[in-house]
Amino acid sequence: MKFQVCVKMVIKLLAVVAVISIGIGTCSEKKADTLNILAADVTFETGADAEARFAVLQQAGGPNLSQVFKRDRINVLIPHNNWAGRLSSGGVSQQAFFSVDTMRAIFEVKDNRRRRFRFSIYNPAGSKLSYLIYIEQQKNKKMVFKKYFAKRQSFTATVTLGKSLKKFKLVLETRGKGIGAWVNPQLVRKKEHPRIFIVIVLDSLRSDHTSLYGYHRKTTPVLEQLASDSRVFRQAFSSSSWTLPAHVSLFSGKDLPEHRVLTYTDHIREDYPLLAEVFQKNGFFTAAFTGGGFVADGFGFHRGFQVYSNNPGNVSFYDSAVKVLESFKNYAEAFWGEDLFIFLHTYQVHAPYNFPESLKKHFNRNLQGNSLGAANFLQNWKVEYFRSIAENSKQQLVDTYDTAIYYADQILLGGVVQYLKAKGVYEQAGLVITSDHGEEFYDHGSWEHGHSLYNELVKIPLLIKYPGNRHKGNNDTLTSIADIPALLLEKRGMRFAETFFLNRYGAVNRVLPVSLPYPPMIRQIPAKISFIDERYHFIYNIIDRKALEYFDPQPRNPEVFELYERQDEKETKNLADGNAKAMKKFLVLLEKYLRRLRKVPGQKHRVDEALQKELKSLGYLAD
Repeated sequence: MKFQVCVKMVIKLLAVVAVISIGIGTCSEKKADTLNILAADVTFETGADAEARFAVLQQAGGPNLSQVFKRDRINVLIPHNNWAGRLSSGGVSQQAFFSVDTMRAIFEVKDNRRRRFRFSIYNPAGSKLSYLIYIEQQKNKKMVFKKYFAKRQSFTATVTLGKSLKKFKLVLETRGKGIGAWVNPQLVRKKEHPRIFIVIVLDSLRSDHTSLYGYHRKTTPVLEQLASDSRVFRQAFSSSSWTLPAHVSLFSGKDLPEHRVLTYTDHIREDYPLLAEVFQKNGFFTAAFTGGGFVADGFGFHRGFQVYSNNPGNVSFYDSAVKVLESFKNYAEAFWGEDLFIFLHTYQVHAPYNFPESLKKHFNRNLQGNSLGAANFLQNWKVEYFRSIAENSKQQLVDTYDTAIYYADQILLGGVVQYLKAKGVYEQAGLVITSDHGEEFYDHGSWEHGHSLYNELVKIPLLIKYPGNRHKGNNDTLTSIADIPALLLEKRGMRFAETFFLNRYGAVNRVLPVSLPYPPMIRQIPAKISFIDERYHFIYNIIDRKALEYFDPQPRNPEVFELYERQDEKETKNLADGNAKAMKKFLVLLEKYLRRLRKVPGQKHRVDEALQKELKSLGYLAD
């Protein structure tokens, strides 16, 4: 094929500059029952110098205190309150009201169906405050809680409000000198049939290494059992091949040019809502237990989550699946009987493919131990990113990867299912199980992920178990990770504007965009854009020969355009030179997509030193 058309189109793309703006829309439906006081209309009575005092006290508490009291937006679907934010400590963010010196927060309870009030208090070092809770009804005033703190301390309690009360004001008051926080203040009452939705992401899990999708090893027996009660999407793809933009797509329902998180310095914007915010707005108790890194709260993932932990799924833990499961169970027990939306994420399957020593011979009796990923077999991992290794070394990587998959399947997936069954709510629970991207073992001449857009990196497992086990069976419709919010909320009775998560699933002649405009690990890796339709997978590689000189050896015969039949699942036969009709279609799409990318305004946010260190431990951050 002659690429005259291609050259003209690419030249056209060099002069495009503009600005994107996406509105979040509004929802006109009736408000949901308000449980979290942070989501309600609250009146604050403060001193005239409260803002100035807060700033002074925050700085006086040292650099760490300014990182603890964060006045970030907690939910874009809830009216913003200047005294609401997140309390960030020990890798955990929690929603909170901040208080300074003598200050009152007043909430009007109009229907006391929930007769208990649960809250936590955080009092930092240097603050000497009394924390009081009053019930005010007409001219009557009754104190139901009082406690004084003169040192750094956290405290959790539940107050019974009484059956006789109907309409009253609930007052949270501090007295003294200093700053403090009312953490996750919420009305609680156990429901006989709570609604439960759980989203589980096994980071770096490629679909063709799961027995559910036909892998020769029994890596995912729990996933196979779940499939009998679920809708299994057999043609599901991510929006990118690395964690951050893929997860933003999962929670926002948008592709990369829409959500505009392209690099590790980008931050989730406040002009579109996230899935957890919809659940919180609808009265759910929300929590996330993750491995941090590129799903850390600091990128904006905390929005809508009353509790967001970066800790249990950490890549350095050999048993992160256990830690995530235990965190889930502890939270669920503490709030059992409430509607729950919970996000669970683990790096158990991510390099270096950790798992307990007792499992090391599960798939290979001769396996000597866990490896360090491909870096274990290369002298200079990033420079030698495109170097092959001995076949037995490659097999060791595959064996450890498969074992990590099996461990995550048995422990995390199996543990969640067992817990729900023990509670008698399995059938009515909603479950999403997926991955953000896959993993390469030199399938196309390289290792791990975040460098290419071939099937091994972008084709993902996706299973949705709907409440009542409805809509179950296999589904071969082309599906994106960005479809998950619309698919999960489909006919669930949730209150939200349809414009939040556009339902593109099942559209006629649909084409999925998948892109890698900024490789996260090594800046010399070419950027890529891909399109997937029912018949073809098209890939555009932006080749920079000078940049590729960084690598030793350089990638084998890099090509600008690649086109594969979808039936060619290993993607071994490039048809770009022999299919002018298909290429013309994808080049038109490429021009439009590049225009969208170039319209994304540049944005940067500070990545703190601790997070940078963590990202480097994951093998990320460009050289």
